[in-house]
Amino acid sequence: MSESQLHRALFASLAFPALLLTGGCTAEVSPTNVAKSTEVASAAGEHETEHASERNAASNDHGGEAEAAGHDDHAGHDDHAGHDDDPAAHETAAVPGAGDKAPAVLPPGHSADDGHDHSTGEIQPLPDLGNNEGARLTYDVGKEKHVFGRVMQGSVQEHTFALTNTGTEDLIIKQVKPTCGCTVAQVFAEDDKGEIVAYTFGEPIAPGRNVQVPAKLHTKNKSGHQNTRINVFSNDPRGTVQLGLEADIDPFFNIAPRFLNFGQISAGDVVTKKAVISTSKGTPVALTLVEQSLPPGAQSELVPVDPDGEGKAARWDLTVTLGPDLVEGNLARAVMVTSNVEIPGDDTLVHGEAAKYQASITLSAQVVGPFSYNPPYLSMGLVRPGQVASRTVQIESHDDEYSFANSIPEVRVVGLQNPGTDTFREWDYADRFTTTIRPVEGKNAIDVELRLEGMPDTATGSFRGTLVIELGHKDKKQIALVITGVCRGGPPKTK
Repeated sequence: MSESQLHRALFASLAFPALLLTGGCTAEVSPTNVAKSTEVASAAGEHETEHASERNAASNDHGGEAEAAGHDDHAGHDDHAGHDDDPAAHETAAVPGAGDKAPAVLPPGHSADDGHDHSTGEIQPLPDLGNNEGARLTYDVGKEKHVFGRVMQGSVQEHTFALTNTGTEDLIIKQVKPTCGCTVAQVFAEDDKGEIVAYTFGEPIAPGRNVQVPAKLHTKNKSGHQNTRINVFSNDPRGTVQLGLEADIDPFFNIAPRFLNFGQISAGDVVTKKAVISTSKGTPVALTLVEQSLPPGAQSELVPVDPDGEGKAARWDLTVTLGPDLVEGNLARAVMVTSNVEIPGDDTLVHGEAAKYQASITLSAQVVGPFSYNPPYLSMGLVRPGQVASRTVQIESHDDEYSFANSIPEVRVVGLQNPGTDTFREWDYADRFTTTIRPVEGKNAIDVELRLEGMPDTATGSFRGTLVIELGHKDKKQIALVITGVCRGGPPKTK
C-alpha cells in the first residue's frame, strides 16, 4: 500500500465514527422539550467502561426504575426532521439502472424514499468533452431551471422540463432522482411515431427525439427561498444532467407567537396564554380548532376579530388555558387549527375531503405535582470498597399549605420496590448509607444528602437500592429514588 493510500485509509477509519453521529436533513424543530438533569458522578481516573457497567446494570435490573423516573421519552420530537410531511413529496422515478426495463413509476412495495436524493445546492454545469458527441441529453439555454416566483405555502407547483437527445447515438436514461420537496412520478419520451409516451428506464431514445420530465414542487411546511434539484442519470458521457425548481414561498398564516411556553407550572395551577393567527394576504377565512390536538387538562377559545357576515375574519385570537387537572411531566403538543380554504394543487384527501390550510401553535410546559425533585435518581458512580461518597437530592414543595419547616420527612434506605406495591425489598447494603436533611434558604425545599460510608471488602459489581422520603402529604405520600452504583476492587484474586 502506498503512503497516500495509507493516509486515506487512516482518515476513513477516523471519520467513520463521526459520520455515525451526524444527522441527515435538518429543519425547524417544533416544541422544545424541557431538559431533565441527571447527576452522574465517577471516581477520578476510571474509564468510561466502568460507567457503562453501571448504566447497563441499572437498565437490566427489575423495572428500570432509575431510567424511568421523571423521564418523558421523545417528548416534542419530530421524526425524520427536515423532511416534508407530505408522503407525496418523497415519490421518485428511480430505477436501479439501464437494461432493467422497469417502468418510470414507483412499483408497488417500494419505499417512498427509494432513489430519493436529499442533497441541495446550485445546478452544476456539464463538462465540455470537445467533439465526443455520443448520446447527448440537452435543453435550451436557460431552461434547466424553472423559477415559479412567489407562491403560497402549501401549494403544489408543476413544471415540465423539455429535453432532447442532440447526440449521434441512442440515449438511455437510467434513473431520475429529485431532492427533498420535489417529485417526478413519470418520464415521457418521443416514440417512432413522433408521439410523446410514457418512458421505460433503460430503453433507447434515438438521436433527435424529445424527452419530457414533469416535476412538482411541494411547498407544504416550507417558507422563504427554496431550491430543489432533479438529477437525471443517463449514458451521456458528460455525466449527470441537473434540472432545478426555485420559488419564494409566502406563508398562508402569520402566527404570533408560534410557541406558547408555560414554563414550570403545578398540576393544580390555571395558566392562560394567547396567540394571534392572521392570514398573510388579509384574506378572511373560517377557522376551526382540532379539539383532539389539545392535551388533557387544556381548554381553548378561538375568536374571530372583526368577522364578516359569514363569520370569516383575517385575524383570529387563540386563547389556551392549562389546568387545573394537568398530568405531571413534560408537556409538548402542537395545537392545530384548520381553515376552510383548500390548498391548490394538493390532491391529498383528509377524511375524504381536499386538504385545507392549517396553522399549528406549539404548547410546552413542565408540569409538576405537589413536589418536584432533582436529580430523578442517585448515582454513586464507581467506588472502591471502603470509599466514602455522597450525593444530594433537592425536594421542593409547590403546595402553599405544606411547609418543610413544619413537616420534616422521615428518610430511609431500603432495597428495590416490589412491583405493583408500595413495599420494598430488604437490602444487605442499606446499613452502609446514612442520610442528612437540610433546609434550603429562601425556598420551601430541603436537601437530602445520601452518604455512602463504604462498601465491604467483599463487594464487587453493580448495586441498587432505594432512598425513600416519607412526605405524609395528602396527595403524595412518599418519593422513592433509586440508588445505583458500581463497586470495583474487592479482595485480591487467589490462584
